[in-house]
Amino acid sequence: MNITAENIKEHIPYYLTQPAKDGLIKSLRDFPEKMNYYTGIHKDEVLQGDGWSCLDILNFETAERKSIKGIILSNSCDISSENPRDLPVQIVFAPIIQLSLYEKLLNSNGVPYDKISAKIRSIKQQKVTSLFYLPKGGSLESDYIAVFDDLHTLPAKYFYMKSERKKQFTLSQAGFYLFLLKLSIHFCRFHENVFRNHEY
Repeated sequence: MNITAENIKEHIPYYLTQPAKDGLIKSLRDFPEKMNYYTGIHKDEVLQGDGWSCLDILNFETAERKSIKGIILSNSCDISSENPRDLPVQIVFAPIIQLSLYEKLLNSNGVPYDKISAKIRSIKQQKVTSLFYLPKGGSLESDYIAVFDDLHTLPAKYFYMKSERKKQFTLSQAGFYLFLLKLSIHFCRFHENVFRNHEY
């Protein structure tokens, strides 16, 4: 599925007020080149689609643990510290890496220059379903990508206790709906062309 401003508009939630819908449509007019991905509000909340530092991952092969920047995939309500839970909550997140580092990785793997250029162009146009493009902004000093096929979990209680954690960005309304649409396309494809019933 090709991501366009038009098919993002088709998925605008019914519960938004008309002014909110109009504002979202207006912000999508320059998609993907000039769309505003970020907002300056919700600085202290932990929300779905937020970028944060101090998200811990464990290397499967070496058992080494390190803190990285990542984007939260968990639903905002599910991970809210104000929402009492019967069982400990895990935050699901994807790493975010600098786009320039991804480009270097492609180059070191022998991918031809013209193919790399086309790939980077597709990423910036949100056409690569496994990656979410994050342009420079918020606290991001350069362009980044979120890697949807490299997910991790972290106990929410542990994350909230980390005083050194720092929010990297909060997605704007348009950025958030684009994020949700890409998540849906990557993980939930109704048209997978696999027949799952027995034939009688």
